[in-house]
Amino acid sequence: MKMDILVPPARRWSAAELRKLSPEQRDAIMEAAAALAEEEYHSNAELIAFEAFGKDDLHGDSSSAETR
Repeated sequence: MKMDILVPPARRWSAAELRKLSPEQRDAIMEAAAALAEEEYHSNAELIAFEAFGKDDLHGDSSSAETR
């Protein structure tokens, strides 16, 4: 299956459209989208210039024995 047919530069797939495709077609579209995203992440440092969690967002080191 040719990727240029599935993923033209301006093509945006809705969830409903993707559900109508075969698993192989969905996988091909997702693979192509991931390849485009990878290039963007390597060339645009602003996309990764943040921390996902702040120091107070995770409670894994909490010494509190209180159950929630």
